[in-house]
Amino acid sequence: MECSEPGAIRDEDFAAYLAGNKVRPEVAQHLALCQSCSSQVAAYQHMDLQLTNKLYRWDCPPSQELGEYQLGLLGTVQANEVRSHLLFCLRCTAEVATLTEFLANDPLLAEPVPVPQPVAVNPATNHRQPVQEALRTLDQWREHVVEETRRVVAVLLSPQPRLAFMRDASAPVAHWPRNYAAEDVSISVQVEQMLQRRGTLQIVGFIRRSGAALEALEGMPVRLMSQAGVVATEHIDDLGNFVFSAVTPATYSLEVQFPESVVVIESLPVQLQE
Repeated sequence: MECSEPGAIRDEDFAAYLAGNKVRPEVAQHLALCQSCSSQVAAYQHMDLQLTNKLYRWDCPPSQELGEYQLGLLGTVQANEVRSHLLFCLRCTAEVATLTEFLANDPLLAEPVPVPQPVAVNPATNHRQPVQEALRTLDQWREHVVEETRRVVAVLLSPQPRLAFMRDASAPVAHWPRNYAAEDVSISVQVEQMLQRRGTLQIVGFIRRSGAALEALEGMPVRLMSQAGVVATEHIDDLGNFVFSAVTPATYSLEVQFPESVVVIESLPVQLQE
């Protein structure tokens, strides 16, 4: 597949668009109409997303270890390592601060949660029940916050019209990507076949918000929901992307959790492409 207008977009235009920078109106218009260039942009975004997923917080301690640090259950060496890491990692510092604030001021608990005293640990299982209970309670509190937040249903936008000379009546109608809008938020969703696992798909999304830099959306959670409940939770990266891997074909909904609202995409059909 070739570009409908060769030379209309330069390499630096692609780079600026992918970085979320302001581009010439002609560039955005061309990407909306040219299937070849829009596919190339999607491929670049997918490549960036894979690299980000590999490197995102690769040197950070697991959430359970951060919880054990906050509760004073780590040994001296481990605690010093976590403490040194928190000096330069804002994400882990924010995670520990959230856990600390929740345990001290949880509105769902009748009494504040005290820091537990050391308990006997079964050497055979090495279970640490206090940490598990604290993290479980934190998850329940997050679920409660989401339920109480204002919900906005995103609207599916019609595909961009194609130029007359680009139309082909015999060509199948492309169902993906799908573009949604809700107030000042725009979401593009693409469903792809996973090469490693036959019969499973992955959902790749790109989110923008008017007047907000892409970096401002980093870390915001996106939930994949079925009728039974939450299937998986991912987070927006610094490029505005998110991905759900190894998804079984079915109809789902997506929830993007902003501080003041939750944007919902209802009845998202995730199916194998014919």
